[in-house]
Amino acid sequence: MTNIRKIVNAESLKEIRNLNISLVVLAFPCMILMLFLIEEHSKEIFVIAMKTSTYMFITSNLLMLILKQCAKKYSDDLFKFRLYRYILSYATGISIYLTLWPIFAKLAHIDPRLDDYELLAGFTAMACLLTTFILFLHDFVVYRYNRRQTEIEVSLLQLRTSQAENLLLKQQIHPHFLFNSLNTLKALIKKDPALSEIYLIQLADFLRSAVSHNNSQTATLRDELRFCKNYLEMQKIRFGSAIDWEVVIVDDEILEGLLPVFSLQPLLENAIKHNIFTKESPLKLIIQQNGENIVVSNIINYRNAGETSTQSGLSNLAERYNLWSGEEIIIKNDGITFSVSFKIIKNEDRNH
Repeated sequence: MTNIRKIVNAESLKEIRNLNISLVVLAFPCMILMLFLIEEHSKEIFVIAMKTSTYMFITSNLLMLILKQCAKKYSDDLFKFRLYRYILSYATGISIYLTLWPIFAKLAHIDPRLDDYELLAGFTAMACLLTTFILFLHDFVVYRYNRRQTEIEVSLLQLRTSQAENLLLKQQIHPHFLFNSLNTLKALIKKDPALSEIYLIQLADFLRSAVSHNNSQTATLRDELRFCKNYLEMQKIRFGSAIDWEVVIVDDEILEGLLPVFSLQPLLENAIKHNIFTKESPLKLIIQQNGENIVVSNIINYRNAGETSTQSGLSNLAERYNLWSGEEIIIKNDGITFSVSFKIIKNEDRNH
């Protein structure tokens, strides 16, 4: 409780006020129940029931005001807040009890006898017991409110952290792809200016689509496949018949499913980067539906030297996908085929 005023606010006080009403409403029938259980002195029991309800009404609301004022005055000092709150609360509770007793005693035709120290001690003990009960309930309401607010704040913090991490991971992709594309364009300009112009148009279309989703965390599978087809057309211009690709979608409904934006293209880029392929032995890239999953696969023919692992890119994708959906990607490598599979999430099934 670093800042008491933060949790003793209008909302928590409203909950305490509702609790006070419940205490008053329940106090009277509870005492009336005793009236039926104890047939003797029924008039006295009725008066005691009235006194208890009146006491609960006055004391619970005054203790709420004491809580409010102490929280306002000692918001940054927990020790003083508790000290003055409890002193004032118990003093108030005892004073009210001793004030109400003579009034209701006369209504019940009972001798108040406040000069009897043993009886006075009993009244004081009863007042302390009732005050402790009220304080406990008030503290419970404040504790429950504080815990609820803390859980909300933690959830929001986790959400903001996930969004920030997702954005950071996503931003690592665009410069990587852009640098590779510009190097390819540079080589094509020298080799085949006409083909480089076509490649430039493809690149412009691709980047336009990528920028339009720059502020989005997700994209539909339809949009992701459009990215991929554009990218693969660019690679086809560069490598010709050394690259072959295929997209197999069985159910068109899956195209409206969601996945983290810019998820599929890096897998294709990794396959091209880390495998040897020629016109005689082309690289086969396949994007296909498998139930609720989308699978990106290629035949393995790794380069022998000078290659870095694909682990970094896969870790990036796995972390982004997990932050967004709570699901895990499935990576398979049987020595012949390498594949990455992940579930396409319906909008209503998202974890975040």
